[in-house]
Amino acid sequence: GSVSEWSITVTYDDSTPIDPPVDISTKYSGSSFTIDAQAVSTSDLTITDQGTIADLNITISASHNDYMGIVDFKLISPYGTIVNLVTSGTSGPIYSKTTFDDEASAAIASGTDPYYGSFQPEGSLSDFDKEELSGTWTLWAYTSDFRTGSVSEWSITVTYDDSTPTDPPVDIGTK
Repeated sequence: GSVSEWSITVTYDDSTPIDPPVDISTKYSGSSFTIDAQAVSTSDLTITDQGTIADLNITISASHNDYMGIVDFKLISPYGTIVNLVTSGTSGPIYSKTTFDDEASAAIASGTDPYYGSFQPEGSLSDFDKEELSGTWTLWAYTSDFRTGSVSEWSITVTYDDSTPTDPPVDIGTK
């Protein structure tokens, strides 16, 4: 079918319009890396901006010669907080600009290859909320498979403010 005619009716007044929403988040990009066979592989991202995290999402593009369901991903904060992004349950060989976001409507396990879009991680990214943004962030990957994979790009997108962050743990990795 086709549309031969359409219209829109707008009601307006003389008041001052509100400003459009502003994206107050900042994107920080990590480096590509190889996911070594039967080993842990990592990539570090050092952020020098300071602020208290209010929300954090991570986007990954990755591939594996077999399928992504045998690759585990975790994100580790400068405080040593570890969040499981995905540890099993996915299919297909590709993550294409896959965004892990606590506010996504679907869990990563319910997605399909190439997992383009936003998905809830297995862990909770809100575990990073109230932490200091600055420091070294680590994307951690592991496969028990004898074949390698790769992360072609990854980034974290952070909304932060100037409130006082929580104190880091006394022993790294204890939170």
